[in-house]
Amino acid sequence: MLFRYPPLRPARPLLALAAGLALVGQIACLRTAIGGGKLDDGVVIAERADVFNSTALVNSKIGQLQKGDRVAIYHQSEVNGLEWAKVQKEGDGKVGWVEARHLVPRKLLDACLALDQEFAAVQPQIGGRLKRETRLRIQPRRDSAVITTLKGGTEFDILLRRRVERRAVVTDESENPSADETDVKYDAWYLARFPESAIYRIGWLYGGSVEIVEPPAIAGIVGGGRRMVGAIPFGVTLDKSGTALKNYFILDKQIFSNDPIADFDRIYVVRLDPKSGNYTSAYYELPIRGVYPVGYRNDSDTEATFTVPLMDKSGNVTQVEYRAELINSVWTVKKGKLPASSEPPRRERR
Repeated sequence: MLFRYPPLRPARPLLALAAGLALVGQIACLRTAIGGGKLDDGVVIAERADVFNSTALVNSKIGQLQKGDRVAIYHQSEVNGLEWAKVQKEGDGKVGWVEARHLVPRKLLDACLALDQEFAAVQPQIGGRLKRETRLRIQPRRDSAVITTLKGGTEFDILLRRRVERRAVVTDESENPSADETDVKYDAWYLARFPESAIYRIGWLYGGSVEIVEPPAIAGIVGGGRRMVGAIPFGVTLDKSGTALKNYFILDKQIFSNDPIADFDRIYVVRLDPKSGNYTSAYYELPIRGVYPVGYRNDSDTEATFTVPLMDKSGNVTQVEYRAELINSVWTVKKGKLPASSEPPRRERR
């Protein structure tokens, strides 16, 4: 009778060890490809961002990222004057290099969201446009974190203006004071809001890089050494052709004003004359010391209300109400004060 040996069984511990070593090897290979541990999380802010296999002058495109894609950032490097980031898209094993200008760190985007929530109730005062490439910052300071860099010509809504003491050394050419600002110890900053399609919705821009964009319908209507700093449309007036056009609650300021605190020193309301098709004065008030932001609402097609923060000689701010009404086919404006309890007085901004 032959003795039969039992069938051989695989050594489970050895197999588990082998599998574990293989997994470690795969992770090691991935870390080698990536170049170390993760530095940060980022979000793609460009419409499209090409991904390359290296940062060399001669490289190959290996993929493309879309706006809103989330990535892990493993390495950053400057090559030939360009900032690059080695990234890996969430849910994708492919690793490659993308220009860093197409990304924003997730933590900055979260800070941007918090800023947007903080100023959600502030309404646009007028449009703005960048004169040159400019950094968008979380706070109105030269040393504040940069959300992204915007191209010259970028347009946005202006919500606020802040006058901030210049403390940091100028390191960004776009924030370099002009010849007539070199003796000034304060910088002007604008809080800008961008379209809903933008990943970043809000941020601070250096005032010297911003130009005011007047609504085309009333462009140039403010003259005599004054500049428009606010233009709020309201109501509707039909011109001779039956086209519905807006009227405007305008804020402006003397160009060579020696008052750096006030954002505007005149209220100028214009209404469309349906017969001539021209804008005529409905109300003006001068001099005043007003500051952003002006609140407003269109109560109906024939009524609108504006809440304007005005400073007294001591710098205390009182909210003043202006009401526009369409009476006998003519827009008229009346001024009145809000109840004292609506907002406590505050000191002028420095």
